Amino acid sequence: MKKPLKITLIIVLVLALSAGATLAIIYFCRPKGQSRSEIDVTPADNTYIEDNTKNIADCSPTESLFILASNLKKLNSYYACISGEVDAGITKQTISGEKYKLGGASLYVSRSTSSFKKTSNQIFIENDVVLVRNGDTNTNVYEDTADKYALSDYLEEYGTDFRELSNYELNGTTITKAELISAVGGKYSYRYEIDVATGVKGYRVNMYKMGGLSELPTFKKSTLEVTMTENFMPVSVTQIDEYSVVYFGIIPIDCTSTLVEEFEKINDDTVEIPEAEFFKSKLGG
Repeated sequence: MKKPLKITLIIVLVLALSAGATLAIIYFCRPKGQSRSEIDVTPADNTYIEDNTKNIADCSPTESLFILASNLKKLNSYYACISGEVDAGITKQTISGEKYKLGGASLYVSRSTSSFKKTSNQIFIENDVVLVRNGDTNTNVYEDTADKYALSDYLEEYGTDFRELSNYELNGTTITKAELISAVGGKYSYRYEIDVATGVKGYRVNMYKMGGLSELPTFKKSTLEVTMTENFMPVSVTQIDEYSVVYFGIIPIDCTSTLVEEFEKINDDTVEIPEAEFFKSKLGG
């Protein structure tokens, strides 16, 4: 072996060993995040105001939110389009999807694409039974099988119920600040700050499960922006979050995410749940 080549190989080996040692030091010495076993996920304690008799102009921002959350659950049908992005610095994750409700059945279609990972899922709920089906993000083709859960078991593993107004737990304790942003053309927009110690537990578990993370994400700030009609019907729901996640069990990365849900059909008789026959056939299996 020629001497210059030998020296080069030695340098490369030293650098590789140095990098490995550095990563090992980072892994063993950095503060460890919270593991899944360290968090207890209980059903979200969301507040709802039913049988409201007040005009929206006379309601506080939190009252309007709780009325809207109640009305959403009562809707016979709706369709909503979801879009979003996660900025992780070294990469960006694109999120898209749809939500459907028809009678007692609901479907959430979720797609996520980044340079690290691509995922696509369908989640169907009816009569407290949940079906989770994996798919191919590129072809939008889904498997012929689906994992079946009782709703309580699903929430324990996945953390959130997509039929709720948001991924946050919404009540008088978890909302630390609420304000009216605008009231224009019969539409009211509000902004809410969420306590990351109490309001995002289920969401953290959901991100851990869906993202295949080694630790629960650590939230720094969460903001909910909601636009509704003067009759307390949903127009759009936006979640803005700042948090850190750990990739490859070693590298903590700061992320900022924006997730927007826009409602296009409310109590519309043209709403249909895609592949409803497939899901119905799996419910009794």
